[in-house]
Amino acid sequence: MAERFPDCNFLGIERQPARVARCLAKIHRLGQTNAHAVVGEGTDILRMILPDASVAVLHVSFPDPWPKRRHASRRLVDEAFLREARRVLRPDGALRLMTDDAPYFESMCRLTAAGWAEIPWDDGRESVRTSFEKRFHDLGQMPFRRALRMLSGQPS
Repeated sequence: MAERFPDCNFLGIERQPARVARCLAKIHRLGQTNAHAVVGEGTDILRMILPDASVAVLHVSFPDPWPKRRHASRRLVDEAFLREARRVLRPDGALRLMTDDAPYFESMCRLTAAGWAEIPWDDGRESVRTSFEKRFHDLGQMPFRRALRMLSGQPS
């Protein structure tokens, strides 16, 4: 995406250091100056380094679903994450959620039922598929996805 849209800045957030290292190596190899990646938890990174109303599009692609009930509290997309997403998104910004896990997607839909409006996924820009998305596409499956815009007048 950084190659296709050199006038936009991209920040990747990932919990696994090896994935971040591979991403940073590719960014360096391609000479991309508009992309960076950091190791950390999504909500924490949003809180610590991103200013208010600074993000045009926030992509959440295939977060760990933590499928066991006792682990569900570890999921990225929760009320705290959505508060931070509202804070960092520009007023016209978009939140894009994508997962292959139906129960997690249902949870995401419940959490965004109030204060968010669904918008078309296609925003007119060609996007790059993630490795997870490619894998599911090759199997003839489509991931669950939802693009959202904040409703105005909603609390942060």
